[in-house]
This record gives sequence, C-alpha cells and structure tokens, in this order.
Amino acid sequence: MKKWMKKITVLLITILTLGLYVPPIHIDAELDKMDKGEVAPSDENSSDTEEIQTAKSVEPLVVTTNSDDLYLQSLTEQAKQQLTVKLGDKITRRIDTDLQQTIFPNIELVLSELYEQVGKTNSQFLVIDEAPSSGYGERIFDLHDVKTNQDVARFHVNRVKQPQDGYYFQFHYHVFEDRFEEHYTIGNIYWGKNTPPKWMT
Repeated sequence: MKKWMKKITVLLITILTLGLYVPPIHIDAELDKMDKGEVAPSDENSSDTEEIQTAKSVEPLVVTTNSDDLYLQSLTEQAKQQLTVKLGDKITRRIDTDLQQTIFPNIELVLSELYEQVGKTNSQFLVIDEAPSSGYGERIFDLHDVKTNQDVARFHVNRVKQPQDGYYFQFHYHVFEDRFEEHYTIGNIYWGKNTPPKWMT
C-alpha cells in the first residue's frame, strides 16, 4: 500500500514542478563573450574535419509537444494508476497483459475523445477524481470538471458471472449527456471460474 502511495507522490511532484525550474540565461551569455580563437586545419586532419562537420550538420530530432498533449498524457497516466489501485495487486498481476493490450489503450482513446469534446479552453479544468471504491463497488475514477463542478464521465468496473463460463471483469464508463444511464463498454477481461478477490487487495 505504501509503494503505490510513493509512486503517486513522485508523479504528482513531477507534474507540479514541470517547467518551474529554468536555468539562468546569463550563463550562456558569458560563454559567448569569451574569445575562442580560430585554428586553421592542416591537410592531414582534413578527412577528420569533414566527418566532424557532417556530424555537426545533422540536427537532432526535437519533439515538441504542446501543453494540451502533456495535460492529456498526465490525465491518462493518472487514470492508469487509479485502475491499478482499484484492481489491487492480486488481480493486476494475473490480468496484467490483458490490461496492457486491451483496457489501457481503450481508456486512452476514451479520455482523448472526451478531452476533445470538452474543447480546448475547458479541457484545462478536467481532473481525475481519485477515490476508487473498495470491496465490491464499481467506481474506478471520475473525470471531473472543476469549473462547472460536475462529472464529465464516470469509469467503472464490475464482475460479471456467466453460467458455466466463469467470471469476467467488465470495464465501462458513463457520460454526463445521458445522466450517466448508458453503459459504454471499454472492454472485458476473463478472470476464471473461481471467485475473484475483492477490489484493492
């Protein structure tokens, strides 16, 4: 239990301090003022010089991401953490590959769609409400709009027992537009014929 708390704390501190430290600009300015002098290349080192120049001419690939993408990525990571906290260690260890291949990518898609539906200006007010229900409760997390103080979507998981087949975990979500009535399926994962343990164990 302490392990996941440490991970959440490290993630939150990382997100909160992102971009707060900027190195002083005057350090580079002092380097430019220094006289570096010029060195004339000799004939024997000309091939080495050409290799160095071609290596310097190749510019590194710089990936630029805007703050909206970073915020959506942060929401997605929080959602994944909440899901693993909800399932607990016993369940997560057993169904980890199915989570990685099916459920996590589908949650990313759903969050991305909801993020776009809310709009660029209002998307900055979306947060993950971190209070999953334990025991047999369905709630994983809620996508909450702080500005309107309303839930945009609610993500749940429940156990479904199909006769002579066994238990399944059914991951789904509800949206505000239909007053959280309709189930929108994210995916199903087969557990087995034995009864699964309680959530968060």
